[in-house]
Amino acid sequence: MTMAVDHKSPRKPRQITGRTVLFSLIAFFGAIAAMNAVMVYIAIDTFPGLEVDSSYKVSQRYNKEIANANAQAALNWSVNAAIERNGDGSAHVRVLAKDKAGAPITGEMVTVKLHRPTITAADQDLILSERSAGEYVANASGIGAGNWNVVVEIADRSDKTLPIFRSKNKIFFAE
Repeated sequence: MTMAVDHKSPRKPRQITGRTVLFSLIAFFGAIAAMNAVMVYIAIDTFPGLEVDSSYKVSQRYNKEIANANAQAALNWSVNAAIERNGDGSAHVRVLAKDKAGAPITGEMVTVKLHRPTITAADQDLILSERSAGEYVANASGIGAGNWNVVVEIADRSDKTLPIFRSKNKIFFAE
């Protein structure tokens, strides 16, 4: 098989010069830097990274938090929470609370905090009402699919500042 080659083509092969290499490198790294800048802006805009307003004030309460955790462990309460999400984004929250003797815990203030790990716009704090002895319920709306942090707190109705019981969990809702 033979191939015809046109030696009289008016077009010369393009030569790579120093200027071509320079502009190519500037364009390549400029595109990478621009995309990195866009991604950093989007990341900071959606989650600023703040967990608390003042880490100093939180650190001052650290020993009290440890004492509260030890007091909670001494109570030996059994607290079970269930969250059932419907297809429309609504959810039914149910908490069953019993003391170490198995008697229902009644008359306390029970709250459930449903927080997204990455964005605070969908966070919800629910105050549950006591349906029967030791059974607390609430309904929530706008619970989307994905990961959620769930914090169940039980506090004395007369002193709501510090919870008697706190449990932090993670839950995943499928589509």
